[in-house]
Amino acid sequence: MSISDTIRVELARALVVTGIILYIPSNILPVMTMSIVGTVEPLTVLGGVEELYDSGLPLIAGVVFLASIVVPFLKLACLGWILFLHGKPVNMKERTTLLKIVQTIGSWSMVDIFLLSVLAAVGQLGALASVEARPGALFFAAVVLCSLFAAEIYKPRLIWRTKPISAA
Repeated sequence: MSISDTIRVELARALVVTGIILYIPSNILPVMTMSIVGTVEPLTVLGGVEELYDSGLPLIAGVVFLASIVVPFLKLACLGWILFLHGKPVNMKERTTLLKIVQTIGSWSMVDIFLLSVLAAVGQLGALASVEARPGALFFAAVVLCSLFAAEIYKPRLIWRTKPISAA
């Protein structure tokens, strides 16, 4: 394996570990604060899902739950598994397919942050209502970016390398 391939693998591993660490505060800290007629309510991702469900929108709550909690976790878990098995001739075809799926899904991962920014910009109704992004949104964006970069840095061809390339 060339030096650049070694760096790619280690950088992808570091990004996945960082993403896993940041996943915790991204789900614990509020991602937004909604103020409606004087009532201020900080919402975590799960709190937003509960709010949608309680408002009679279970389908949308399910989509938000999948897109904001399950998919980021599964992406990090899949990348972690792929990188854990790096250099081993185990399930190579499956790992390649899984990496391509993670790379495809990755491009849609920032939709949550985009929607929050649109909601914060449009949801300013003076004293009646407002929406503000909170620190959890930054952690969530960082998790998404870590998984995006890790999936992009670790190329499918690296899965098929089982032995280091000799320098001779």
